Amino acid sequence: MKKMSLQVVARSGIIAALYFILTSFLPAISYGPVQVRVSEALTLLPALMPVSATAGLFVGCFLANLYGMMISVTGIYDVIFGSLATLVAAIITTRIRKKILLPLPTIVVNAVVVSAYIWYYFIDNLKIEWLSHLNPFLRYLFTVISIGTGEAIATYALGLPLFIAIEKQLKGKKLI
Repeated sequence: MKKMSLQVVARSGIIAALYFILTSFLPAISYGPVQVRVSEALTLLPALMPVSATAGLFVGCFLANLYGMMISVTGIYDVIFGSLATLVAAIITTRIRKKILLPLPTIVVNAVVVSAYIWYYFIDNLKIEWLSHLNPFLRYLFTVISIGTGEAIATYALGLPLFIAIEKQLKGKKLI
């Protein structure tokens, strides 16, 4: 049991580090109302390794969002709610059996949750004029579509091929 626990911790740490690096090293496309976080390709991994990937994604997202706050791109809402959105999506992903549906929890949860606060940082604070004149519901709708589209690109175009490749390497085994 102890060996398995070390493997879970090690896998979680690797996933967290990958998520953090892929997000923080690509800030122009990782933060904002229009984003395609390459790191979100990893969000399908909870279907293969429920404990390791769920923990790793949560920690990696938390650290990436904390970094975003430290470089004054986002704020505390992203650290808290963005990280929790990733955690919730990962937990839901562990229960999905059809590969083609694996990206949906990440797309839907992030589009709904992240959009609820991200427009404040980028539209109000940065004075994006063409959006600042819209009523709050339309701003929210814009960010839902924008965040959802970015998530779909990251999870379907990058995440699904990554998932299939890792699944082949594991030869049908499921890890913890």
